[in-house]
Order: sequence, then C-alpha cells, then structure tokens
Amino acid sequence: MTHWLRFILLALLCSQGLTGLVSCQSSRPSPAGASSRTVIAPGLWVDLEQGYVEFRGWTCLDTGWLEQVVCSPGTREHESLIVTDLSASKIHAALLLLGLKPGTPGTWETKDGEVIAISPSGPGVMVGVGWTDPEGGPHRTGISQWIIDVQDRAIFPTDRWIFAGSIELTGKDAERAGAAYLADRTGSIIGLVTFGDELLAAEVVIPDAADVREPEWVANTRNIPPPGTVVMVRLVPARPGQIAFE
Repeated sequence: MTHWLRFILLALLCSQGLTGLVSCQSSRPSPAGASSRTVIAPGLWVDLEQGYVEFRGWTCLDTGWLEQVVCSPGTREHESLIVTDLSASKIHAALLLLGLKPGTPGTWETKDGEVIAISPSGPGVMVGVGWTDPEGGPHRTGISQWIIDVQDRAIFPTDRWIFAGSIELTGKDAERAGAAYLADRTGSIIGLVTFGDELLAAEVVIPDAADVREPEWVANTRNIPPPGTVVMVRLVPARPGQIAFE
C-alpha cells in the first residue's frame, strides 16, 4: 500500500474513531442480534465479521446502453446503472480493510487491425445490490441480473469483478487530473467496458470504442427499480470459482 493510500485509510478510521478497528473487531464479536457493520464514512460501511463492504447509491437509469455499473456524480450517469457520492478512493480503502490487495486495470489497443487485450489483475469481488420497494419489501440480487445482452437477452454471465485499484497519480499527473487517484477524477468505480481506470473492473476486457467492438450490454429494465431509488451495493471477496453473488 502506498503512502497516499495509507493516509486515506488512516483518515477514514480516525474520522470515525476506528483506529483499532481491525484488532478489536476480531477479538470482540458482536452480541447476538447486534450488527457488526461499522460506519467508515457517511454511506460507507465495512463488516469484518461477515466480510463485506457496502455503500449507498441511487439508480441512474433502467433502460439503454451500459458502459459502467457504478459511477460518480457528473461523470457517466447516462451509461451507468448506479451513481454514488462516495469517492472511489474511499471504497478502495474500505476494501483494504478486508485484507484485499489491488491489482491493475485492464487495457486494450489495436495493432495491425487486431485487438490486443490485457486482462485486469487482482482479487475477485462479488457485486450485489439491495433495495426496498415502495411497499417496503426488501430485495437483493447479484448485479448481473440488471445487465442483459441486447441481441439474445442473455443475463450478464457473472457477478464477479476484479479489484483492479484504478491508477494512483503523483506529481504533475496528479496536478493535471486534480486528483491523486484517477477514478476519483473519472468516476469509474465499477466498470463494464474497459476505460483502463476502474476501481473494480469487469473480468473480460470490453473495448470502449464502438468501432472496435459493437456495444452489447444494456439495462435489464424488468429487474431494475425506477431511477432515483436508493440502493446498497455490497462487495464481498470472491471464493475460488465463484460467479454468482450469494
């Protein structure tokens, strides 16, 4: 972990009086019936006993083409399922509390008319989403159920994303971007297509240029609550071979 990310993590913990969170959580289990979920920042929680990170967001759209799963305000809401006011770097820091170590985002380029893709690296993270309907009924599902192939109407094949960790910027690069963590600038919190700056990246590289790869994935309207619905996005470390959120 770099000095900058250590600072972000420590600042989050100190702001909530949680500098002893990791050691204390493991030695003092929650009483029966009590929540073991701890607030890391407004709208961001970590549960070390149950092993997940959860953050608040709102649905952006329930129809149309998709390039993102979760984005930041003022970035890609026109092509994202969910928007959240939590910064990518704070969610990154929360995942570090689970003991996950980030890898690198995927990339792609064309050479001699062929697409050369480099897959993202890092640990797998299962992505689920929960919400409450107008009648008060609770719902929770894997995020794949909100994504469908425009041609054959097949559901997206997995709830598993990769903790790629975006890109940390320093010096003049950080000055130009106005951020030390690239996804804080671009809003790429959970990607679908490959921009190369994602906090969580899709396992398979999908070029973000329509002339290179025809757009394929759209919002699965029947499964998505109306735009503006408050949702909770849950991130859980994936087990080997796991593809479905549980």
